[in-house]
Amino acid sequence: MKYSLTIALKNQSIAVERFLRVVRHRGFDLTHFQLNMDDGQYQVAMTVDSDKPLHLLTSQLNKLVDVTAVTVQNLQRQAV
Repeated sequence: MKYSLTIALKNQSIAVERFLRVVRHRGFDLTHFQLNMDDGQYQVAMTVDSDKPLHLLTSQLNKLVDVTAVTVQNLQRQAV
């Protein structure tokens, strides 16, 4: 399944590295990544692909100190 998420991060380069590490360790493949600065925070729009349930990723991202918000935009099923 492909999942589209938006993540708000504190304006620190290490914050980006931390959250990308969580994505990788949880077994989600990053297929799209866009990083923008908005209101003094990083806004990350990304698409991940995995057979694992999305809550495994979002629950871990929400635990990071640098993450201020995680929003799931839509869910897409892969064509078989």
